[in-house]
Amino acid sequence: MCGTHASAQALSPAKISLRALFLGAAMSFVLAAPAAASTECVLGSKATPAELISACSAIIDQTANSAAERSAALVVRAEVNAQTLGGQSQALRDLDRAIALDGKNAKAWRVRGDLLREAGGDLNRAAADLTKAIELDPQDAEAYELRGVVYTNQRRLDRALADYDQAIKLKPDDAQAWSDRGVAYYLGGDNEKAIRNFDEALRLDPNRARTYTNRGAAYKKLGQLDKAVADDGEAIRLDPKVPEYYDNRGLTYAAMGEYDKAIADYDQAIRREQRANFLTNRGDSYQFKGELGAALSDYEAALKLDPNFAKTYNNRAVLYKKMGERKKALADYETALKLDPGNENAANGRRSMIAEIARFGAASPGPMHARSADDSGPSFNCATAKREVEKVICADPQLGVLDRQIAETYERVLRASKGRSASDLRKTQREFLTTRNASFRRPGYDLKKIMQDRLQRLNAMES
Repeated sequence: MCGTHASAQALSPAKISLRALFLGAAMSFVLAAPAAASTECVLGSKATPAELISACSAIIDQTANSAAERSAALVVRAEVNAQTLGGQSQALRDLDRAIALDGKNAKAWRVRGDLLREAGGDLNRAAADLTKAIELDPQDAEAYELRGVVYTNQRRLDRALADYDQAIKLKPDDAQAWSDRGVAYYLGGDNEKAIRNFDEALRLDPNRARTYTNRGAAYKKLGQLDKAVADDGEAIRLDPKVPEYYDNRGLTYAAMGEYDKAIADYDQAIRREQRANFLTNRGDSYQFKGELGAALSDYEAALKLDPNFAKTYNNRAVLYKKMGERKKALADYETALKLDPGNENAANGRRSMIAEIARFGAASPGPMHARSADDSGPSFNCATAKREVEKVICADPQLGVLDRQIAETYERVLRASKGRSASDLRKTQREFLTTRNASFRRPGYDLKKIMQDRLQRLNAMES
C-alpha cells in the first residue's frame, strides 16, 4: 500500500507483498505456562504445546473413541503444530486425517483452508475448503472472514467484500474483519470507505499496528500525507520491530519531498532486514536528492539480493540516463520489461532511450568525459576526478553547471578583489571545498543546496 515520490523521472515504487503487508487473519491462541496433570485437548488452556499434543495424541490413538472425538482432537493437535517451527506439514496431515474421519467437521475444513492460504499453497483449494466449512456451518463468521482473505489475495474483491460483510453481520465486533474489509476497499480504489473500516477496526482494538499502517496508506492515496505519517508512526510505536512500517513512513516522507527523513526510515528498515525493495526505495530518495553515487550503490545492492526485481532495473535506468550512460539505461529498461512486460514506465523509457541513442549515439556525453573548452560541464576534468563528490558532480548535468558557475563567479570576484578581501575570499572558497568534500554523503547534507547557497553568496559579492 505504498509508493515512491511522484515521478517526473518515471521512478516506479518498490512495494512489499500484499500478503506480508495487509492480511493478518490467522488462528490466534496463546500457549504458555505448565499445565495441570490432567491436561485436556482444548485450545486456550495453560498447557504447553508439548502437553497439549500429548493429550490430543492420547485421544487420537485410542481407536475405541468415536470418529468425531478423534477428528476434533486431530484439529486441536494440528492447530498446535501449525504454530511450531516446521510444523505446518504435520498440521496438514492431521487435518487430512480429521476430514477423512469426519467429513462433517466444519472446523477441520476451515482450519485446513486457512493453513493452505498461510502456507502459500493453492488458493483455489483453500477457497474450496473454506466454502465447505461455510456449507457445514453457515453461522461461522471466521470462515467467511478467512475466505474473504483468500479472495482478496486473488483480487476477487467483490466476493471478498461479500464475505467480509457476512462475517461482520455475524460478528460485529470482529476487528480483523473490519480491517481486512478496509484492505479490500483500498485495493478497489475506494479509500474513504477503507478509512471508515480501519477506523472501526481501531475503535474495537486500538492496538492493531498493521491497521494503522494500512490506514496510513489510504490517507496517502487521498493526499493526506500528515495523517499518513502519523499512522505509520503509531504503527512503529506499537511494534517497532516490523521493518515494513519504517519503509511505509519513508515512502510517505519521500512523497512529501522530505528525503532525509525518508532515508532515515529506510535505514531503520534495512537495519532490521535487508530487502531489495527497501534498498530500492532508499536509492530513489538518494536519486531525488541528487546523490547519484549513493543511489547507484543502493540499486546494485538491491539487485544482489533480488536479481529479478524489475522496479530496481527501471529506477537504475533513470539514474543511468541522468548520468549520460545511455547504453546502460537502455539495457536496464529492457531487463525491466522482460521481468515485467506491463511496466509502462520502462516501456516509455525504452522508447525514449532508443530515440536518444539514434540521435546522439550511445556514448556518454560531456560530463562523464574530460571537459572541452566550450562545454557546460564542471570546472574540473572529469576524466581524472577521484573524489566521489566530484564523480557525482560529473554525473549530474545540473551539478556540473552549478560547479562551473561557482568557479567562474569566484574567479571574477577574486580578480576584482584586493588585499585582505582577496585573502578572505580565497579562504572562504577553500573552506567551501574542504567542507563539501568532507561532508558529502553525511546524513542531512544536501550537496545541491550547499552549491546553490555558495553561488548566491558569490553573486551577492559580485553585485
